[in-house]
Amino acid sequence: MKVEMGESLIYSWLRHVKGCQIVQTNWKISPCWTPLHENELENIMDESKEYFKNVYEYDIYGKTSSVKQLLKQAESDVFGITGQERNRKIYAVDVAFHEGGLNYKNPIKTASKITAKYFRTAMCIYGYLDIKEAEIIFASPKITNSFLEKIKPCIKDVQEMMNDRGFCFHFDLIANEDFRVNILEPVLGVSKKAKDTTELFLRSYQMLQMFEM
Repeated sequence: MKVEMGESLIYSWLRHVKGCQIVQTNWKISPCWTPLHENELENIMDESKEYFKNVYEYDIYGKTSSVKQLLKQAESDVFGITGQERNRKIYAVDVAFHEGGLNYKNPIKTASKITAKYFRTAMCIYGYLDIKEAEIIFASPKITNSFLEKIKPCIKDVQEMMNDRGFCFHFDLIANEDFRVNILEPVLGVSKKAKDTTELFLRSYQMLQMFEM
């Protein structure tokens, strides 16, 4: 199975920094699951598609025409759940590591793709877990300003649209210096405590430390 270093970093972050007792990479729905709230999900898809087409001229869902098809495409790079029932939190994180900076062809296509990811993840969590509250995060260590200028207004609109429908999802973007301070450095800080050989990002860092003078 292919191992993606960004996913390994986020896996360790959710476990050791955010306190998730259950963490899974590449979380996808099963074709055997039956979604709940299908009519509501269809309304969310139709409303968001029309809004971003009218306001931004973005075709956020492309050729995807139905909610069922949209949900089948859904995948969270890393999915985590904290175990305490009273303070339980759910994290769904997509992470993109492009050495030259995040780039899905151009700024408009990148903003469209990330917007669709936010909506699709929220709809999956509501449709299959029957939950209206979660941290939905897109993370990348490097995003240039020209791309951020297109992405940030979309996130704000996604947040407002879902809030208006009574959802408590929080949509977040962690990039650049925030990525280093809030994700990378805290994970490196627990590297001496974490000894799980499946955490490949941490194991790579631990190997480098062996040769420090």
